[in-house]
Amino acid sequence: MEEDKKEEVKSEENNTKEEKNNSSEEIKKEAEKTIKEVKETIKNTDLKKETKAAKDFLKDFFKNPIEGIKKSTSDSKNKFLKIAILILFVWIISIFMKDIVYIISDSLFGRFTNIQYLIKYIFSNLLDIIKDLIAPVISVGVLAGLVYAFKKNKNKSFLNITSTILIAKIPVVIASITSLLTIIDTQILKITSLFTNFCSIISTILLFFAIKEILEEKENEKYFWKFTLIIGIFYIAKLIFSYLGIVL
Repeated sequence: MEEDKKEEVKSEENNTKEEKNNSSEEIKKEAEKTIKEVKETIKNTDLKKETKAAKDFLKDFFKNPIEGIKKSTSDSKNKFLKIAILILFVWIISIFMKDIVYIISDSLFGRFTNIQYLIKYIFSNLLDIIKDLIAPVISVGVLAGLVYAFKKNKNKSFLNITSTILIAKIPVVIASITSLLTIIDTQILKITSLFTNFCSIISTILLFFAIKEILEEKENEKYFWKFTLIIGIFYIAKLIFSYLGIVL
């Protein structure tokens, strides 16, 4: 009896090791596939054509955002990937423009008694700009990774999940663009701050439906707690990255 139990334990340990190895291999293959597809997509992108396609999509999206998310999640050929990359590009550019204007204005109009202090100031701000620019990529990547990990049936690619999350982030991107108005007049900050909070709430609602579609959950009660767990882990990641000076 004891020998049988030992064999059962060994068998279970071997099965666990095999599952971990298979999981690691699956993640590695998915990562390689993702990098390859992103490279090919960027290489074959016709900017004029894709900009028009993005405009047409946004028109439909604003009419019915939930339907737009459903179309993205059901996209098996990554048709929405180019649109998602364009959304990310606009997001990063808006952050860069805001940061660069602030650093230039501070450098020109700031009171620096020593050129050495000025150089240090510019360099430290450039590091902050780099952190600001990679923040959206990390934010979307972490969230997509969590959703991919929680999805039992791996019938959707990591890129499909990432594209859908980026589409759900459209309100946040719009808020980032409108925040550029503070460059013209700082008095607008109160309005843009409220609008940013509003867009953040809308984006969270869209994420709720997007992740539900990705995970193919039908029971709202069960999905609610799963969504809460995903967002909870994401906020822990936000806390960790904040210590590195990266605000997700």
